[in-house]
Amino acid sequence: MSTDRFGWRHRPGVKVLGLCVAVLAVVILSSACSSESPAATTDSTTSSVSVAPTSTVACSTRTTEQYAQIPGVDPNLTSLEVFTPAAEEDGCVGRPLVVWIHGGGWTSGDRSEYLDDKVALFTDAGFVFATINYRLTDAAVAPPAPQYPVHDQDSADAIAWLVENAETYGIDARRIAVLGHSAGGGITAAISTDETYLGRHGLPLSTIRCAASMDGEGYDVVAGASSTNAFAAGTYQNAFGTDPALWAEASPIRHVAAGKGIPKFFIAARGAEWRMEQHNAFIDALDAADVVTTVLDVTTLEHADLTTQIGRPDDTLVTPALMDYLGGCFTSRRR
Repeated sequence: MSTDRFGWRHRPGVKVLGLCVAVLAVVILSSACSSESPAATTDSTTSSVSVAPTSTVACSTRTTEQYAQIPGVDPNLTSLEVFTPAAEEDGCVGRPLVVWIHGGGWTSGDRSEYLDDKVALFTDAGFVFATINYRLTDAAVAPPAPQYPVHDQDSADAIAWLVENAETYGIDARRIAVLGHSAGGGITAAISTDETYLGRHGLPLSTIRCAASMDGEGYDVVAGASSTNAFAAGTYQNAFGTDPALWAEASPIRHVAAGKGIPKFFIAARGAEWRMEQHNAFIDALDAADVVTTVLDVTTLEHADLTTQIGRPDDTLVTPALMDYLGGCFTSRRR
């Protein structure tokens, strides 16, 4: 282990991107990620019915679909939107898919937020882009509801729907990236490390080829729900309840292990000391499990910047690093 002048630790299999004034230093270490498939598991706590998509869509199309129907739930909360890229010589088939999961502390947010720059960025790169909604916790009721695991389950259900309907949208189902901001980063971490969620659909963790957490929240629910910071603890307990056993079960960091097919990870890390401790602990766990991980130092940015900056023409930090990661992840071979 060594420390560079940016204060980031270098470990085998970990790429570290650091910022010093206006200079972005990229350390590239080559490795490959496991594609072993875990046994599928079933979780019956959520009852949903998959909804058939529209007929095959054209290039340069924006389509809204409902990936599940749940009695009594606003259909918008189980919906997704798909943007297909422009046609090339072979049309718009066999394209990588990028899925975006919004943040909002598990209680707010929508797939439509801060969208325009992301749509342009990913479709101009030739990717199919999808942005998804999931059920949100209502903190105004007692006890708050719905709670864990619905946020993770819904998101995995949406991804499974996209896999099932990949041909409709010209998606190469072997090249799927899932990106999330804040709570969406925690959801991304959960469905990329705990085989339960995709396993409900008979899909392995390796269905997700690339994962990215943009200043994610929720790597260690035990630490968050038991925090001495009343606001942080309240946020976590609203979404995950008050049972410490469930906190442990919900924590992505406790599901990281070698040989499970966990995808390559990109982690944009920033925040106060406690928040950085959570980022670093999750990075260490991925490293110990031999998961190839790219870490971007964004300590100069605000939390919201990790969604608002993506795709902005004037962004010289987040967007280039993220696109470099995706390009390498989509083209690299699996181990």
